[in-house]
Amino acid sequence: MVVLDDSYRLILIQFSFSNRNIIPKGIKNLGRETLEDWIKRKKYSGGTMIIGPTENCFIDLEKIDEVDYKMVDAFYQERINNKPYNNIYYYHMLRFTFARHEVVDISEEFKKVRDNMRAALMEMCRVAMWRVRIFSNPFYQNGKEVPGQRVLSINLDARKPLFQKNGKPIMVWKNGNKVQIEPEYCLQIDE
Repeated sequence: MVVLDDSYRLILIQFSFSNRNIIPKGIKNLGRETLEDWIKRKKYSGGTMIIGPTENCFIDLEKIDEVDYKMVDAFYQERINNKPYNNIYYYHMLRFTFARHEVVDISEEFKKVRDNMRAALMEMCRVAMWRVRIFSNPFYQNGKEVPGQRVLSINLDARKPLFQKNGKPIMVWKNGNKVQIEPEYCLQIDE
């Protein structure tokens, strides 16, 4: 369990995946990451893992609007895979950013698409299980770490769909019977 106290300024919900077809329509595309961008991004890594890799997790964010955070941004980027396998040198990253209500700064452009982005986030969670890792990271402003401020990063990868393309549930054999695939865990945000 993670307690979201005043020190957590942002919550990042970040999906990483290889299937380009699951990228929501209308999301801002930052373009392909450059080597310079990758180096800069790696400079700011170094948080503390507070929940280790947990496979087959369903993500329930229905109550996210009831906590003190509001969605302020959403974007997609094709990123450099620094450990390529099967000749895959890029992966797809989708991030939804939530800020504490007292520091919320939402652009007019994002206000126009926020409801659609919230629906896209809920759909990403509804149709698949994910491997979850959660980090408590330092918060940086203008390239400098802000003492006492943190970022909660919820990283989701290793996607396992719950439904086929036709909308029917994916079935598996269990104890001699064919049953709908089910998550082993559920990550949820609650009051």
